[in-house]
Amino acid sequence: MFKVLIERRGILFSITTKSRAYFFFACTNFLGIRVAPTTDPYPGIVEVCDYDISRIVQNWSKLANIKLREKSKIPKYPVVG
Repeated sequence: MFKVLIERRGILFSITTKSRAYFFFACTNFLGIRVAPTTDPYPGIVEVCDYDISRIVQNWSKLANIKLREKSKIPKYPVVG
């Protein structure tokens, strides 16, 4: 999926794959590329920051290292055979 966010202070392009999201920043605070894990089905980095490019850049270290819940492969109850 490809998304574009345009603000007065800059532009953010994001490309999302199954496992990673690639962010291309061109704004007053930062010029460059960042990579983060995909957060599906949870809200994404852009949505969490209320579509504010400056907030995304400022909080990147917290946002890019999100530990997502993994589905447990072990059944909750033992299987009696």
